[in-house]
Amino acid sequence: MPRTNKPNVIVVTTDQQRYDSIRINGNRFIQTPHLDRLGREGAVFERAYCPNTVCTPSRVSLMTGMHLSRHGAYNIGTFAHDYGLFLSRILRDNGYRTQHIGKAHWHPWQAESPETAPVDEAGTPFRDFVGFDEAELTIGHATGGVTGHYASWLRRQGHDPRQFRVNARFPGDANGTGDWEMPTALHSGAWVAERANAFLERHAAESPDQPFYLNLGFQDPHHPHVVPYDYKNRVDPDVVPPPDTDWRNDVDPPEHVAFFRQGGISQSRFPGKFTIGGNSDEAWAPYFADTEKSKLTRAYYYTMVQLFDEQLGTIMETLDRLKLGDNTILVFASDHGEMLGDHAIGQKGPMTYEGVTHIPLLIRYPHGFAPRRVTECVSLVDLLPTMLDFIGIADPVKRDGISLRAALERGEALPRPGVRIEYKEEPDRIRYKCWVTPQWKLAVYGGETFGELYDLQADPGEKRNLFASPDHAAVRQRLLTEMLADQERSEPVSIRPCRV
Repeated sequence: MPRTNKPNVIVVTTDQQRYDSIRINGNRFIQTPHLDRLGREGAVFERAYCPNTVCTPSRVSLMTGMHLSRHGAYNIGTFAHDYGLFLSRILRDNGYRTQHIGKAHWHPWQAESPETAPVDEAGTPFRDFVGFDEAELTIGHATGGVTGHYASWLRRQGHDPRQFRVNARFPGDANGTGDWEMPTALHSGAWVAERANAFLERHAAESPDQPFYLNLGFQDPHHPHVVPYDYKNRVDPDVVPPPDTDWRNDVDPPEHVAFFRQGGISQSRFPGKFTIGGNSDEAWAPYFADTEKSKLTRAYYYTMVQLFDEQLGTIMETLDRLKLGDNTILVFASDHGEMLGDHAIGQKGPMTYEGVTHIPLLIRYPHGFAPRRVTECVSLVDLLPTMLDFIGIADPVKRDGISLRAALERGEALPRPGVRIEYKEEPDRIRYKCWVTPQWKLAVYGGETFGELYDLQADPGEKRNLFASPDHAAVRQRLLTEMLADQERSEPVSIRPCRV
């Protein structure tokens, strides 16, 4: 293949990682030197948001540049309408070598799908997997994620994937906090890093003139909050600040939120035939009122982030050694956040609070732009248009996302006043469309009389819901109009060659 100046692309995703879990984002008790380096050498997005607050819809949005109302994968356990819209297919069709390693979750996990196909004892990668030349997969998280190619890798090293038990810190813990008998060297993130480094080495030796797209899906810090027993670089529970669990003075919280605090969401009118996406019947208010439990589960969560940071560091070191870093677009993001006790709620689901919607996003491309901080609101749907713009690939498809290239190169203002977040438990169950601007957050729930409106500048803790406030009717109407305009901007239209 002829030599090309097209940049390589590496997209690294974690699962359920909060914006405030990185030191460069303001956290002062965590150690994330490699993520911090990525931010110092690239762009730090201070107001990045997920398109959805559970895995599959958000991950498909990243890969398509579209919201769930366009791509169709509206909840976990669903399929997308058209996998031909994926970034992987576009880049492969334009000469890229494409490789996926780790978690994908673009398909259902509890039904027959490309992700649940059997893996042979040799761990042979899947071929032609939604645009990836090769894919090595896991499904699940932590103790439940010793599956697929990762489990095959363990077996080839003489380990039974079922042998690694957890020493739980609390009985019946919904977060599964504990010490895992899985050694750090055999952890799923270590496997992802090893396979990624092997790909980079192999590519540099076999086809250095061909651009590549490497997609890496790390399972952590999604619950269960388990840490390898031999991992020493742990966050001290005594330095982790408590969450803001005081919800008693919240003004007009949406109706369904009480079920997450008190438990019993499955007995309410809000779920469909399955357990609510991203959560359970746990009564989170008493959980996080238990000081010891709250401190420990939060410390284990942040320790999982520190472990991931070290695993990412080995990949960055390989890029340095192979001199690939300058011409590689390196993206780090998480699919959504985690409440982790904010508003006396754990985990995720049909909520709009910052803990679960505000995510970390870092992009480095030394040949493309100088380091900067971006303060405007951006979304994971913006990643596909941005990368295609930098690469120089024309896209005939209308995407919901926009290119961030001008903002990254020249600091230009974005041509959009906010970002959209969508949630759909089922077409006839709890669902919302949310619009976030630098100052405001509006959420409109289909079929409901309640909604949400927060002034994020005056009320960053989202304690005072102003949705029903007569004094804010004009603000509510303006934000709704902006959101509808954003939705209309990318609606597909067919060709009209004549009047009739």
